[in-house]
Amino acid sequence: MQWLTIYEVVNGLWKEAYLIKTLTIKEAIDVAKILREIISYMKILDPHKYEEEILETAYKLGITVYDASYIVLAKNKNLILVTEDSKLREKAENIVETKSLMKYSKNKSKLKRIPRYYQLNQY
Repeated sequence: MQWLTIYEVVNGLWKEAYLIKTLTIKEAIDVAKILREIISYMKILDPHKYEEEILETAYKLGITVYDASYIVLAKNKNLILVTEDSKLREKAENIVETKSLMKYSKNKSKLKRIPRYYQLNQY
C-alpha cells in the first residue's frame, strides 16, 4: 500500500461522518484507529524519488499524477496494481499487471456495497 492510500481512506471516513452522516465522528475515529493498527503490519510504499517518472507517466497516459504514482510504484516494486477503476486498469495494463478485486471475489455482492471512495483507487 502506498501512503497516499491511507489519506484516501481517512478522507472517506471524513466524508462518511461530515458529509453523508452515516458515521459519527467517534465511529470514524475508531475506524481510523483500527486502520492505524492494520497499517503497522504493512509495508508502506513511498512515491518519493519517482517524481519525474510519475509526471512523465501521467503526461503520456493522460491521467492524474496521483493515479500515475500507483502505476509507477507497482512497476518499480514489481507489484500488481489492484484497482476497481476500470479506466486506470486499462491505461496501466501495458505497463504493469493489473487486477480487480471484483473480478476475483467469491462474494461480489459485498464488494458492490463498498462505498466508491473506499474501493482501491476509485473516485
